[in-house]
Order: sequence, then structure tokens, then C-alpha cells
Amino acid sequence: MKALKVIGEVITKWLPDGRKMELLSDVAFKSADGTIWYAFSGDVVDGSSIPRPLWSIIGSPFVGKHRVASVLHDVECQKKDMPHQDVHQMYYDVCIASGVKKYKAKLMYLGLKIGGPKW
Repeated sequence: MKALKVIGEVITKWLPDGRKMELLSDVAFKSADGTIWYAFSGDVVDGSSIPRPLWSIIGSPFVGKHRVASVLHDVECQKKDMPHQDVHQMYYDVCIASGVKKYKAKLMYLGLKIGGPKW
């Protein structure tokens, strides 16, 4: 299996609504099958949809090693170019590539499978 790779760094600015952020840099992820997932400067994201009671375990919406995964997942959920199952799997893969512990990545992935967007 090829190594998974995050390309770039998430740099953002808060938008006036206090919840959304605009990307000021491009970020991408190259998956094991060679698919490259992109989020571009100018894209708008709203962070992980983590229930507040789980913030002490998982982290808050914009903080933590899952941040790149959250940004790419938000963008893909807006575009809906790929099947939702692939988008959720990409989230898990980016978490692992970003250093999220496997048990935590699996927990977040399970949350997406159960309550994440489907199209």
C-alpha cells in the first residue's frame, strides 16, 4: 500500500458569522489509490460536526490533528462529486495520515457513517 500524503497547510480566516472560515491556502490529500482531494483558497468550511459532549475526547470543530480531514471533508460534502462513502473514507484516511490515533479516527469515521451526510 502506498503512503498517504497531506499536501499543504490549512490557513484560514474567520468569517463575520463567527462559525465559518474561509481558506487562505490550498490543501490536498493524495490517497493510496492516487486520487487527489483538493480544498482551494476561497473555499468556505464550518469545521467538524462534533457534538459538544465529545469535544473533550475528539476535539472541537477546528482544533486537532483531524483539522485537514475536516476541511477536505467539508469541501467534498459541498461539491458532492464523489460518492459519500468515498468522501467519508477519505476523512478517515486523512485523519490517519495526519497523526490521529487509530481508535479516535475509527470513532470519528463511525460517526460519519451513522450521522454524516449522504447523497
